[in-house]
Amino acid sequence: MFSSTAYIHGKVYTMEKEGAVCSAFVVRDGKFIYCGTDDQARSMADETVDLHGAVVLPGLIDTHQHLYSYASNFEKLMLNHVRSMCELKDTLRDYARNVPEGEWIYGFGFDNEFFIDSKSMPNRYELDEACPKNPVLLSRSCMHFFSANSLALNAAGIDRNFKPEIEGNVQFDAEGEPTGVVCDAAGARIAALVPDKLTSLEAKKNVLEKAIHELNEHGLTGVHAIQGKHVDLMEYMDAYQELNLEGRLTARIYLGYDELPNCCIRTGLGDDMVKYGFYKMYADGNFGGYTAAMLEPFSDKPDTSGQANYTQEEMTARVRAAYERNIQVGMHVIGDRAADMFTTAIETVYHENPKPDPRFRMIHMSVLNEDIIQRIKKLPVIVDVQPMFIHTDMPWIEARVGAQRAPYVNSWGKLLREGIIITGGSDAPGTPHDPWEGIYAAVTRKNLSGEPAGGWHPENCISVYEALCMYTKNAAYSSYEENIKGTITAGKLADFVVIDDDVFAMNPTKIRDIKVKHTYLGGKLVYERNGE
Repeated sequence: MFSSTAYIHGKVYTMEKEGAVCSAFVVRDGKFIYCGTDDQARSMADETVDLHGAVVLPGLIDTHQHLYSYASNFEKLMLNHVRSMCELKDTLRDYARNVPEGEWIYGFGFDNEFFIDSKSMPNRYELDEACPKNPVLLSRSCMHFFSANSLALNAAGIDRNFKPEIEGNVQFDAEGEPTGVVCDAAGARIAALVPDKLTSLEAKKNVLEKAIHELNEHGLTGVHAIQGKHVDLMEYMDAYQELNLEGRLTARIYLGYDELPNCCIRTGLGDDMVKYGFYKMYADGNFGGYTAAMLEPFSDKPDTSGQANYTQEEMTARVRAAYERNIQVGMHVIGDRAADMFTTAIETVYHENPKPDPRFRMIHMSVLNEDIIQRIKKLPVIVDVQPMFIHTDMPWIEARVGAQRAPYVNSWGKLLREGIIITGGSDAPGTPHDPWEGIYAAVTRKNLSGEPAGGWHPENCISVYEALCMYTKNAAYSSYEENIKGTITAGKLADFVVIDDDVFAMNPTKIRDIKVKHTYLGGKLVYERNGE
């Protein structure tokens, strides 16, 4: 017999519809069994918790993280704080003093677009100057571009005669020598040489447990953890399963892999804690390295329009292979040509063999056009967006795409007005995993410094309710779990968060400062703020 707990005297936003509020709810056996009045809740419960007027929301879900990569960064040289090339070199030089000669140094997190002295990616010679006696590989925060020194390039066999698997993955100078700047598959080639400090399953579990507890601090109770093997972003389903069996897993995990399973499984295999989700493909690269596949050339580099990772025929065949196996398909899409290609692939396979509920996932969808929007609104698609791209990309994105395309960059307002479902994620560790910063960015379209004053292309701002839907009910829908989570509703899993301010009543510019007081997963307290 399970005991029941009533939570009373709260301001409970159930998220079932806009404005839906109650004051109390009851939890039993990990689920909500009642939502309504204080008196009724109290009468149904064995014990009572007084919320003292605090605001309660459903547990938040991040639909796009590279969770193991974030966790493994605990073992790397972190560079997310550096703001200049000079500071990067000084940080690397200081770190190398404590590393034996010849041992690999793997760093992560710099963003050269925020450097105050040079916007260029670090090259081999700059890294050689700072660290000549150790092979060095530094991953940019986007996780697609890397800088390597000469020892690292030599170890990977990348020289003037090297032919990358995908054209453009290695940069060469005017003399034909590699500059040390590489991306995607070429970066993964070097990363594969770095000795793994987390070789055992137990070591992987330990860093994942630590990372997930950090997510709980921000109110996250669910994560879509996504592998990108070609850029050294791994995920390990067995680690999550063992954490769950040991009672150490404090968030629900929905996994995306960039390889089709070699056995006969389909989307949804698993349980409420760990579940196989979808097949993740990568249509193109990114804006930072001019590798996003565009229909027209970049405005600030008119000699290129980026590159797609597949032909149309190859992409369609891969989408079809997963679709026919009842495996959900997600596609990394940055440029409008990549978006056009994936839309064409969906149109082709879906119209060949219409299925009731495939829920294709269009991930990022950074730049669109009116034609693509009108086509996808007719298709069974979900768009997974990362609102903090407003912060990271704003300094340079308009110059990259030009004034005509800029209104269609991260155009979430346009998508919602067309009735397209969008979800919210972080792309951590590429951007911070704090969902309140993401909600702030989606609502205000400002960077973390509060600029620009009116928001960047404010016609694409969305409401607080719409932004919260992205991280709750829409996120649950994207993983076929809308019937078990995403709202505070009787019968659903009791995942909920107590916060320190009223997100619907406060100044939207302050949303980023919200602090979580308590996070509950299945009715169990998994995070409590000190003194709360």
